[in-house]
Amino acid sequence: MIRAIRCELARLRSPGYILGGVGLMAVLGLMTTTIVFLTAKGGTVMGAPPSGGRAVSVQVLEAANGMFAALQRTSSMWGIVALAIWAIAVTSDYSSGLIRLLVQAEPSRLRLLGGKVVALAAFTCLATLVTTAVVLVVSPGIASMAGVSTAAWGNDLARTVVENYLQLTLSALLWGVVGLFVGMLTRSTGVAIAVGIGYLLVFEMVVGIALSGASKWLPGSTFSAIASGGSSDMAFGTALLVAAAYAVAALTVTAAVFRRRDITA
Repeated sequence: MIRAIRCELARLRSPGYILGGVGLMAVLGLMTTTIVFLTAKGGTVMGAPPSGGRAVSVQVLEAANGMFAALQRTSSMWGIVALAIWAIAVTSDYSSGLIRLLVQAEPSRLRLLGGKVVALAAFTCLATLVTTAVVLVVSPGIASMAGVSTAAWGNDLARTVVENYLQLTLSALLWGVVGLFVGMLTRSTGVAIAVGIGYLLVFEMVVGIALSGASKWLPGSTFSAIASGGSSDMAFGTALLVAAAYAVAALTVTAAVFRRRDITA
């Protein structure tokens, strides 16, 4: 598996992945943080999370973890970036024909898939680390321009940063697993990304309107709850259990499909 991990990491070091993954996540983190803080008026921040829910209050922004409030409530945006990166990593193997060489070099398909997952997980952790660092550095200046007090941000800062980083990273990893799953089934980059975005923006929204009580159990809502450390609809521990079930199911199906699929020369 070590060889498979090193091979995948070599591909992920390319400028396309670095700029399109790490760079895009960091830019989205900066943009959403700026917008949320600068549009805070009358005690609330204009705009609710993509998955639905209450708007962010200024009091939330002034809390100890307020600097990460925008990231928590827009986690689905860069979760889609993670989904796209993982999907591209799978579908590009098939579109380029590289998959034939990979399975010849590593006969064990499960080890090959495991190496890809480990490498993509490490890449995602790096991307969320850079995003967290960017927000940590720029948020005090943005808060100052928006007139938001940062007095409470120094309370147990290290713990706050670590907790939010882990929550945001876990959410992104779960989105990545979804991308891996859809990419393996479709073998098409465009279809995989379209399915991910369409599911988030259309399907979960429709279910939320028709069956408000059921929407909290869907992947997008569950992953958002994890990024926020829990929500009013679902506790953090419950969200972890539900998300773990989704991840195990997705990885199991992905492994079964990859192991049994014919790869012709």
